[in-house]
Formats: sequence, structure tokens, C-alpha cells
Amino acid sequence: MPPVRFSKSAERWFLSRIAELAEVNPAAARKLVERLERQRDLLSSFPQMTERGILEGTRKVSMPPLVLTIRSRGGIVEIAAIRDARQKDAYAPVEMLSVDDHDEEDKEKTV
Repeated sequence: MPPVRFSKSAERWFLSRIAELAEVNPAAARKLVERLERQRDLLSSFPQMTERGILEGTRKVSMPPLVLTIRSRGGIVEIAAIRDARQKDAYAPVEMLSVDDHDEEDKEKTV
């Protein structure tokens, strides 16, 4: 079973949201953390169980009120992005762009 880890930005986003929720409703924050832990266990056992994501090589995991974007990299399942289900789909989070993509963006800005 591959390990499941967060990207740095996904972890920051989640911790920030949990902190906000815990101020209002600590029990709800604990339940959301527990649900995410169960989801991580499932993803470790069944990383291909979810629908394909918009970006190539990604998968979309619906976990109301959150949506996770995952990808497999080097034998690790990475939760690359997390968003509120009410938000629109993210097409290219910065951490998911390759180095070449950044170079192309820089070229376009200078032209």
C-alpha cells in the first residue's frame, strides 16, 4: 500500500480551515479530521478508486464539504490540493505545474 501524504499547500490550506472551524465548532473540526484520516486509509488501499481529475494524472475525491485532488508520484499518493466543494475546479495549482510549464509562462509574460 502506498503512503498518502499532503503537498505543502494542501496541508496549509487544511490546517487553516480546521483552525477556523475549531474556533466555532470543535466537535465538527475533530470529525472532519477523522474523516480525512479514513479517506487517507482508503486512498492508500485503493488509490485509483475515484474519478479522473481535470488535469492529466490527477483524481478527484469528493469528501463533502471538501474536494481533494490527488495524484500518484514516485510510489506515493499525494493530496495535491484541497478546496471547498463550493469552489470551482482548480485547473492548474502552482505545485502541479511542471518546471517546463513555469518556463512557458515566463516566456509569455516577457513577449
